[in-house]
Formats: sequence, C-alpha cells, structure tokens
Amino acid sequence: MTSSDLLAGIPRPFLAPRQVLVGDGAAAEAGTALAAWSVPAGAVGVIADSAVAEFGIAEPLLQGLEAAGYRTHLFALPVGEPTLAAAQDALDFLRSMGPKAVVGIGGGSAMDVAKIAALAATTDKPVADFLGIDPEAEPGLPLVLVPTTSGTGAEVTRISMLADEQGRKVICSHPLLVPLLAVLDPELVVGLPPAVTAATGMDAMAHAVEAFLSRNRSPLSAQASLQAIRLLREWLPRAVARGSDMDARRATLYGAHQAGLALNAGVILGHSLAYTIANRKHLPHGVTCAIALPYCVAYNAGSELPGADDLALAITEGRSDSLDDAAVELRQLAERLGLPTSLADIGIPADEAREMAQECIHRYPRPANPRPFALDALTDLVAAMACGELPGSGLPGLQKNEGVNA
Repeated sequence: MTSSDLLAGIPRPFLAPRQVLVGDGAAAEAGTALAAWSVPAGAVGVIADSAVAEFGIAEPLLQGLEAAGYRTHLFALPVGEPTLAAAQDALDFLRSMGPKAVVGIGGGSAMDVAKIAALAATTDKPVADFLGIDPEAEPGLPLVLVPTTSGTGAEVTRISMLADEQGRKVICSHPLLVPLLAVLDPELVVGLPPAVTAATGMDAMAHAVEAFLSRNRSPLSAQASLQAIRLLREWLPRAVARGSDMDARRATLYGAHQAGLALNAGVILGHSLAYTIANRKHLPHGVTCAIALPYCVAYNAGSELPGADDLALAITEGRSDSLDDAAVELRQLAERLGLPTSLADIGIPADEAREMAQECIHRYPRPANPRPFALDALTDLVAAMACGELPGSGLPGLQKNEGVNA
C-alpha cells in the first residue's frame, strides 16, 4: 500500500512491547526472558482470570518463572468484567508482597487489570487516580502479558478498560501500559470453545478494520491491520471448525496480536455501536463487535479514504475493491461463525434506533471516524442493523458529508 497520506511523514506514534516471545510453549520461557532484561530474582505477582487459575492453564508460565529464580504469587480475578474494585484488590495484593515484576495471563480482563496495577504499584495512589487519557504517571513495575484468547490484543495496547460501581466503562490510556514483554503461546489457546474462538476472533477483526479506517492510522498500524485481516480471514473459520488445528490456532493468535498493534491507532464507529448494544444486552464484546462491524464499514464506504481499496481487497480475499462488498463479506463471515448479525437476533427492537444513534454521538464520539457522525444517518444505519438489512453507501444520509445533528 502506497497511499500518499501514509507516505507524507505525518508524525504518528506506533507502540509495541520491547520483546515478543512467539511459538508453541513460549509461556515456559517467560522467566528466562524476564531475567535477560535484568529483572532481579524475587517475588512476581501473577494476575490471572479465574478459569486460567482454576484449570491450571498458567502452570507452564508459573513453572518457567520459578525455574528462572522468581517466587510466584497468584491472584485470581473474580468471574466477569474487570472492575475498579477488582483492580484495586489486585493492586493491594501486589503492594503486600513488593514484587519485582507483574505478569497478567488470561483474556483482556486479566491483562487490563495487570496493566493498571503494575503502573500504580510503585506509588501510594489508588487505581482510580490513573483513569483517563494520559494521566500523570511514572514507569511502573516491569510487566509481562500472556493472552489465552485470540482477540483482545490487550498484550500490546496502551489501554486498560474497567467498569465502575454503576457498570459503566472507564478507561486508563497511557503509553506506559504497553508491556516490557508479550508472550504468544498457541498452546494456551488450543482449548478455547468454538463460540469463544468466534467471538474473540471477530473482536480482533473489528480492531484491525476499524484501526485501518481511523484517521489516526500510521504506515505501521495500517500494515499491521492488513496483515491481521488476511490472517483472520483465512484461518479464523478453520480455528472455529476444528480447534485442534494448530496452524489455525497459531495464525489466529498472531492475527489478533497484529490487530492489537494496529489498535493503538484507535477504533471508530463500530465500537461506538458495539457499546450501545452492550448497554442493552450483556453479550461478549466480540459478539457486539461482530454485529456492528459490517455497518461501520457500510457507513464509511462513501468517504474518501486513501487505501480503502486495499482494505476491501484484504477483507474480500481479493474479490473486490469495494467497501460495500467488504461489508457484505464481514456479515457473511459472522454468519459462518454462528454469530448474530442483527439487533433482532438479540432482541433489540428497531424503535431504539434513534436513541442508540444519539448515544453514539454523545457518549461514544469518534473524531477519527472518516465520515462525521450525523444523527439522521446513524438512526437510519441502526434501523437497518435492527432488521439485518445491510445498506450500501446509498443509505439516506450517507452520501452527505454531514456533521453532528443532535
């Protein structure tokens, strides 16, 4: 891809871990890698999802850390979305032992808690003081992140998402959340059930597609997006159909990682729509993203976005350079994976369309979206999503370069 805007030299940050361990059994080598970064022997706090702790998924990691001279102390998170209270409990746990490093292992929940707890652990401040965009912070404890799903990309992003006491999403976004070391071990994801594989895989696809469409993309994030899309497009259906296929497991894990690298450019309308869905139905994030993503692409299909043909060709596996066709393919992919593709499928009526559009504009604005949010256009889009009728760029309001009309 050689679109002029990507070669113009506009300064953009591109964040990545200092080191990534990749390959079957890589989790067992994390301790050796940590020592190589001059992290001294001593206590290490390991923050894990409850299922990871309960079913022994973390054992290769723990044994490798112990063999490298570290004493591991395991903190199992409660089941469910990560909360401020759980993150504070994890932080208190870390402070009680004075660890030399922090390890997060699991899905996005465990890694997000590990990120913010590691950042805060060298201070006397509560977790709540680190919420917001680029809060005042100094480097925290050395951090290792080990995903056990193929979707969130949290092992490479600058974001920690939590829930407050009312269940509302709150965020810490800071470059210091990107870890020293990320570990991609396909053996840790081979046991994922098909439904989880499908949902987390579509979460990764949404990250890759939306980050490419973002006006904050860079040449590096755009290339990471395209590589992620190609890997996920080819291998995700295979991983869902046959979880023991190690080639498929490797490819989807690496694709999700590439999508996470791209994600530092930010997401756009698809995630705004996904959040409005989640506020009405408590579904896995990847499921809400799978419903919203084709409509996000359709909404932006009429915008003048350099490189849009490259995106469409990656999504359609070379069959079309049209974003309208790409939107159709994304919906067909979700259907093939057994995921819902309309609001009707999950019990949200069409008469909520305008309220959901307003929510996107006021609660989840996306200045980096190629086409500005407009109330009438978004209402039409959500109404189409309600009945599962995927529009092209000819949907009323999409041809206009409208501003927000709240």
